[in-house]
Amino acid sequence: MRSLTVLSHISFQVCIRQPFFSLIIVVAYLFILSSPAFAMFTMLNAAQLIQDMSMGTILMVVMAVSVLGTSSIIAGEVEEKTAALMLSKPVSRITFLTGKFFGVALSLFLVVLPLASVLIMTLFMGVPEAAYSQVNYPTLWFELLPLAGAVVVAAGASYYADRHFASTFIYSFNVMVLISLIVLYLLNKGALKMELLQVVLFMWLAGVLIVPISAIFSLQGSVLFTLLLSFFVFIAGLTVSYFLGDMTDRPLIRIIYPLIPNFQIYWVEEVWTKGEKLTGSYIWDAVKYTAIYCTAMLFLGWSLWENRELS
Repeated sequence: MRSLTVLSHISFQVCIRQPFFSLIIVVAYLFILSSPAFAMFTMLNAAQLIQDMSMGTILMVVMAVSVLGTSSIIAGEVEEKTAALMLSKPVSRITFLTGKFFGVALSLFLVVLPLASVLIMTLFMGVPEAAYSQVNYPTLWFELLPLAGAVVVAAGASYYADRHFASTFIYSFNVMVLISLIVLYLLNKGALKMELLQVVLFMWLAGVLIVPISAIFSLQGSVLFTLLLSFFVFIAGLTVSYFLGDMTDRPLIRIIYPLIPNFQIYWVEEVWTKGEKLTGSYIWDAVKYTAIYCTAMLFLGWSLWENRELS
């Protein structure tokens, strides 16, 4: 148990220290923040467009960070021979894989939190789509100050305390964004669409689901190999219900269909398009599906890797 905890913590730290981690989050954050500029020319349906663009952005960012993080800490270690050194210690291969899985899965929390927060604050600010539109421009301070503050804190910690800039920035950024969201919520109770946090939680589950799949590919090939195959699985998982959902009565489809990860269950657009509520049973089914599928993929990766020699 201690080995699993240590491996998870190390994998988490390695993941958030990767340059792509901070870069992707900041670019996506600024894109969502500036999305009213793209939506202001719509026919009085700007909020809907902002939500559609932002949710798609969050899902793609979570997938990208998940796959890149997994491939960098597994395929990278296999290629650089550090995995062989680690497994020469009293650490089993299933513990190694599970530790990597938990490390990446936990790091995804630090991706979805700031992106969900900036989306909620941007929707509260509003869009100047008509002359009579009311826009709460001071909300921009709540969105921009955490970003600037995190850069200052990370730079100061790196210069004066010899702390790692990227990881310090990620920690500071998440804390400051969360504080901004809470303060804005307390000042404007009932005006913020806090239910979107549930939707983004489903995006996190989708990212968690792809981690063990990417881990299997990482054990068999390079980083590029992992990226390409993981992207293919992601697209297949998004479209499996559309193409095969009506053919499950056929024996072959009945076997293939459950094997393909169904990412469509995490795209709950009815919540932000129709205002529907997520039921507790649906949330539990999604969590249960994610846990069972991830467990199965981890054991599959372990069985494929168990007899492989590392040099």
